[in-house]
Amino acid sequence: MKVILCLLLPLYLVACATHTQTTSGQSYLEKYKDVPTVTTSHKDGINIEEQIRQVAKIEPTLTFPARIGLARIDRGQLSNIPGEEVEAWVKTRDRLGSNFGEFVPVSPLIANMVSSSISSQKNTRINDVMNKIRLGAARQHLDAVLIYETYSKSDHQSNILSIADLTIIGGFILPSKAIEAEGFANAILIDVVQGYPYGTAEVILGKEEIYTSSWGGYDRQRKFSEKVKSKAAIKIAEEVEIMFIRLRTELAEKRIK
Repeated sequence: MKVILCLLLPLYLVACATHTQTTSGQSYLEKYKDVPTVTTSHKDGINIEEQIRQVAKIEPTLTFPARIGLARIDRGQLSNIPGEEVEAWVKTRDRLGSNFGEFVPVSPLIANMVSSSISSQKNTRINDVMNKIRLGAARQHLDAVLIYETYSKSDHQSNILSIADLTIIGGFILPSKAIEAEGFANAILIDVVQGYPYGTAEVILGKEEIYTSSWGGYDRQRKFSEKVKSKAAIKIAEEVEIMFIRLRTELAEKRIK
């Protein structure tokens, strides 16, 4: 029903979706306690069965109110959050209420500083943006971090399906709607320390005829691209609000049992 309602919204919203996760790693692995682990290793010495069990062995620990980091990815890199998007996140926080906690932007400066420090100590350069974000969020003592990215069709020469190959987070794309889309946004909420994925949100924006009918030239296309991405960010903030409401309820119910 949620997706259907989103499909009916006018002007530019084509589709949206949210998902949450509160499952227990212990309960998940309990189903396999009598299943023997394969002892053979991969050619590089890694036993993938053991690795799978280690990866699954995490629990949801998030409680509210919480310090939630906000990390914006633009063109594959952690970026500052534009004012219009900051305003959207402030409104989302206010609607969620004081029991939710607060949004804290993850500082690109801190993330780069920490990753550079570790790289120099370990002699291993940290280039992965997700690891940089988690390191920066850890230095800022955040409980979880909401990572989001926005894209406009103008960012790529082809269409929205081609852009999907370039995203860091990835997301839900409707092939039948993708050709008509002007842009999309997706977000993921993860535990800073464990990497536990608490939820995701996605939106796809359709064509806005008022702008596309007369848009031309590089400068104007760039401005239009930023406008589309800004609209996508505002919509993803609304979807994230829905995700947080559902997540907070599910986590509370889980702890009561």
